[in-house]
Order: sequence, then structure tokens, then C-alpha cells
Amino acid sequence: MATIAKEINNEVGSVSELSPPTLRQAVDKRDELTESNGHYYGVKELSLKASDPIKYERFYSKIHSSVLGARESARFVAASPGSREMGECLWGITTAEGDTLAVSTGFLSHTAIFPVAVRYMAANDYDVNDGIEDGDVYGVSDGLTGGVPHPGDFYSFVPICIEGEVVAWAVGINHLMENGAPVAGSWATFSVDTFMDGLVVPPMRTGRKLKQETWWKAMWERRTRAGTMNILDDKMRLAGCAMIHEATHKLIDEFGLDYYKQAIREIVEESRRRVVDNMKSTMVPGTYNGAAFRMAQYKGLQTIWSHADKNTLIHIRASVEPNENGLMVDTEGTSRWGNHAYNATPGATDAALFLGMINSFSHNTKVTAGIELAVQRNYPKGSILNPDNEYTSNANPWAQTVTLNNIGFGAVSRAMFCFGYLEEAFCIDGNWGAWQGQGTAKDGTAYGFTNFEWLGGSARGAWCFKDGEPLAWAAWSQMATIGDAEEFESTVPPMFYLGRKLLPGYFGSGKYRGGPGESAVHWCVEPGRHIGITRPNGGLSSTASVALGMNGAYPGPSSFMISARGTNLDEVNKKGLAPRDARELLEMTDSGELKVDDLQVWKMDCPELSMKNNDLFVDAAGSSGGWGDPLDRDPNAVIEDLNSGVCPDYDFVKEMHGVIAKQTSDGSWTLDQASTDAKRVDLRKKRLSESSDLKDWWAEERDIVQNAAFFPEVGLMYNESLSFDKFRKEFTSFWDLPLEFNVLEG
Repeated sequence: MATIAKEINNEVGSVSELSPPTLRQAVDKRDELTESNGHYYGVKELSLKASDPIKYERFYSKIHSSVLGARESARFVAASPGSREMGECLWGITTAEGDTLAVSTGFLSHTAIFPVAVRYMAANDYDVNDGIEDGDVYGVSDGLTGGVPHPGDFYSFVPICIEGEVVAWAVGINHLMENGAPVAGSWATFSVDTFMDGLVVPPMRTGRKLKQETWWKAMWERRTRAGTMNILDDKMRLAGCAMIHEATHKLIDEFGLDYYKQAIREIVEESRRRVVDNMKSTMVPGTYNGAAFRMAQYKGLQTIWSHADKNTLIHIRASVEPNENGLMVDTEGTSRWGNHAYNATPGATDAALFLGMINSFSHNTKVTAGIELAVQRNYPKGSILNPDNEYTSNANPWAQTVTLNNIGFGAVSRAMFCFGYLEEAFCIDGNWGAWQGQGTAKDGTAYGFTNFEWLGGSARGAWCFKDGEPLAWAAWSQMATIGDAEEFESTVPPMFYLGRKLLPGYFGSGKYRGGPGESAVHWCVEPGRHIGITRPNGGLSSTASVALGMNGAYPGPSSFMISARGTNLDEVNKKGLAPRDARELLEMTDSGELKVDDLQVWKMDCPELSMKNNDLFVDAAGSSGGWGDPLDRDPNAVIEDLNSGVCPDYDFVKEMHGVIAKQTSDGSWTLDQASTDAKRVDLRKKRLSESSDLKDWWAEERDIVQNAAFFPEVGLMYNESLSFDKFRKEFTSFWDLPLEFNVLEG
């Protein structure tokens, strides 16, 4: 078979070389052959698959089994709750050039990033200058050189070498509970540049022979606030990589190196073709435009670094354009980078974009680098997605890159709806939440933490034919879960749960409503010397939810949080009246049952909030958007929401859905159909009376654009986007303005 493989592969070069190629040579050859004819590594025929499909599939099943087994074993060996409970981890295997061959379950889109670190090592001659040996261990958490989305994610790479040649990489990833930045936790909000992002390391060797160096342990202990958990997570990643390393060596011993090299190239090419076919069969041709916004509110909060003491309105602009080779995602017109925590690198942007791409188009094929070859991307240099400054902060790109995923994923949903794939058409949301911080126990022990619960499970948006579901959706993982409350209580010793439940009325309305989001109330008890909490949510942006609702529906409400400091909770607890969610807390403070000295509702990332005994921290996240006109909702479904408590506010549903109901003596609601019909007629007439002709609307809005001084944040946002030619042409053409036009800044 080795001879057959050589004959098959004559046009792309022999798979055996007299001397092993360097990493740089391997990457160059891969690119040259792939670009020469559009097929991965120049492979035009799937010869091994055709000649012996059983052997071919058995080969891949062994590769895939190794990464699946690594995840299911290693995360229970030693790991923080974020990895063990929430599954915020993933293992994979790549080609020598870093192209994905197989991945475990977990956050799949990180596979698009693997080549960044490997290509950096190749370009900088790691194997020539320092040597790369079988079983070495490399760590990376840098976005620029390693493609890592944010420093809260940490990667371990283990080279698999045969006779001095790197033939594969085993990779393990997990989301750290704390990464040592000035703002404690996983996402360093209020960072100004990369020097404030925490433990940021380019690809660097941290161990040999599947064993970490002694000094590496000291790095975790000295540079992060959760040293013990981070060391356990490091062991977890390496344990999984060691399993993949062993399995790959056995695989090559069984099938032979020549077969291995040819088979992995066919596997990537096979999946590329299947993905392209999937795109052509589900994407109606055309251009799918989308926009989203995120406010970085630093004004008055970033007073030490004067150049960052401002608010920035971030504009994410993207179009999805199907073509013969798959599809193009063009982000030209997106805002420029800034002195804040929300910049991304191309690798980080890929991590968000491919959330939807993998889930949509790799469902019936092997998850490999084939998906990356089928999606062309344009991230213009200088934009927030590809800064032309190597020192930008990349501490929390998820706060805005997830909106890019929603634009791309939403485009796919719309395309499938147009094709009639109704089961695949739903409102895409990424309204995630988490809270983080640091503390010092009574005995002086310092610790850092992140509570991942609302990152692990959110509501799914409404389908085009039914309501969305709560807690069942996470764009970044196939296995939504919010974990155990007890685990998080042990991670953050002073904070206890008073309640954790779905938040009534917390969703986007429509003919079909989105799934309700969730809320929890955290009670500070005996905080020791200090505890401080921050919140880095994707939806904490003072803007509408990134998923704007579909076909006339409303978006899901954004994330928010409430800090209630200086309370009479002891008195309230004695009466058994403690609040269990955000709604209950606000109702109790309004009624005077709960007295609060300092009550703040935050719709933005907050500075560190110092918590004292009996203080409360309340969070809400995970809501989702609706689908269709709210006035078309089945009145009986509205009554059901009233009676079940999903939406308990009758005054709201009366005006939103035009449903008139009567409440019986037992508190339940019954429909008044005749009054409902009349109410809906009135509401539709009101809509018409408030509407204006499109030409009149355009003229009024153009006058505002041409002559008005916008808020400074809005003016700056527009002018940043106008600095890119494509957006400038679109914008000035739409508003019939001179090409050199710029928005006035108030």
C-alpha cells in the first residue's frame, strides 16, 4: 500500500523524503500545492478512500476516537470546575502544518486557530534554531502569535515526531478560571493594551518528554491568582495530549507513515468538498448583510490612562457572500481598533466566526480544516478584527466577535429559511454572561475566580415555527450546561446562591417568542479581608441584543446585573422573603421590603465592586430573540405564558400581542377572543398612523446624517467605518452624499 500511495501522489510530490523537511518547508509546500489547484495539498482524487473505504474510515475513526477519549478522560483527571463541570475545554490533532484533522466535543471553533501557532513556530524556525522533539510541550495564550481568542484561553501543543520529522500535533485547550490580569478573572475588562491582559505568552516550550518543566509551575503560582486550579488545568491539557500522542504513534505503526501522510490529506480534502456541497445546497445566492454594535464605556472609569478615558461605540459590519468555492465573509467597514479590551486578532475573529460555520456545514462530515478552506475571510488591516498595532489589548474580544458569529450564523439561518429548511431556521443569539473577580480570605489567602454558568447555557432563539427554549443553547459548545451551583460556591467562598432560575418575561417577543434568559442572586457572607467582582458580558453593551429578531420580531433584552450593597438582608431572611432573581430583587426594593443603601443596575462592564457582608450581586443573561409579528402570536399561547409565569405582566402582553384576558378568582387568566380581535385591529391601525412613507423617512434621515452633530461616540464610529473604501461607497451611495463625506462629531 505504501508503494500505491507513492504512485497516487506523484503529482504532489513523494511522501517520503531523504531528509525530513523543516516546518517552514512543510508549510510552504502545503500552501503551494493547495493554492495551485484549489484542492488541499493538491489532492484531486481520494484514492485511498476509493481503493479501500473500510480501511480509510477505520483509520479516521481511530484518530477521532483518540481525541474524544482524551476529553472524556483528561477533564476528570484534574481540572477546575470550568473544565470539569462546564466542559470549557477541547482536544484535537492537527497535521504537521497545524491543519485540523479531528477534534473532540467542546468549543469546536477553536480548531480554526490551530495553524496560527504552528505557522508562527515555522516562520521563526523553532525546529531549526531550538529543535522540536517528540513529546515536547508548548504553551500559548497570545492572540497575535498564537491566534488565541483571549488570554483566558490557554493552549498546549505537543509535537508528534517520527525520525526527526514533525508529522502531527496534539492540542489541548481550556478556559482558565483566572489569568492574572489587573482586572481579575478570565476577561480583563478596562485593559488599555496587551500589557494589561494578564499571562500572555507566545508559543514557548514549557516541557519535554510529556513532562512540564519545574519553572512552569512557578509561573502559574506567581502570575495568576488561581495557581492551584491553573496547574490542575495544565496537567489536564497535557494528560489529554499524552493520550493522543500515544494513540497517534500506534496508528502510524499500524498503518505506516506513507499511508498516514496521504490519508490525512485526503481526509481534509474530502471534508472540504462536503462542506462546499453543503453550502451550495443550503445557501441561496446573494449578499447577506448584517451589523451589530457594542459600547465600550470607559469614560470616567479609566482615569489612570488618560488616552483611554472615553466611550467607544464599536460597529461590527459583515456580509456573507456564497460563491463557487464556498462563501466569503467580508468585514470591511467594521470599526478600527481602540485603547480598550475588545480588540481581536484574525485568529480570535476566526474563533467566533466558525462557531456558526462548523455547526451549519460540518454536520455530516469530518470536522477538519476543510471548513476553513471553504470560508474565505476579509478582516481589513487596521480594523478591530485585525489591528495594525501589535500591542492592542485582546482581553475580551468575545464581547464583540460573537456578534460577528451572529451575523454569519444568522445569514445561514435566513438562507435555510429561504430554501425551506424550517427546522434549521431560528433566531441566533450570543447573549452570554459570566462574573469574575478576586478576593483575600480572612487568613490572608488570595484567590481569583470566574463563574461560568451563564456562559455554558443560554436560551435558544425562536424558530420560524415554534418558541425558543431556555438553557438549551450555547453557540460555542454542543453540550449546553450551567454546571452545579455548589461547585461555584466552593470556587468563590464568600458568595452563596439565594436563587438561580429563569427570569420571567426576559425574552424577545414575536409570533414565536425567544427562550427566557436566566438570573441568579448571589449573597456575600463573611467576605474575609476583601472580595471584588466584575462582569465581562457579551450583552453588557448599552445596545440592543445582537440578534435583532427575525421577520418582525423583537430582540432579546441585553444582559444586565444589579449590585445591592448595604442591605437589611438579615431581617428579610428571617421573614423568608429573600429575592431569588433580578425581578424579585427590584420588586422588593420598590416595595420597601428590602432596604438597600447603594442599588445600581449595570448595563455595561462595571469596575471592580467591593462586596461586604449581606451585599447582593444579581446577574441576568441568556435571553433570546423572537420570530415573526407579535400580533400574529396565538392568543392561547399568550394566555399559557401568563398562567405559567413565563410572562406574568398582563399590561405588557396586552400592548405587545393585543391579547385581552380576564383574571379569575383563582388568579388564572382566560382569553376574551372578541376583545382580542378588536384590540389587534386597533393596534394595526395605530401602526399605520404612526408610519411614514419610505421616501419621507429617507429624506428626514438623510437630513440628520448630513447636517446633525451626532453624539461623539456615534460620529467617531461612523468616521472610523468610513475610513474603509467599501463602507464609504455603500454609505455615501445610500444617502446620496459626496464620496468624501464625513459625519460631524458633536
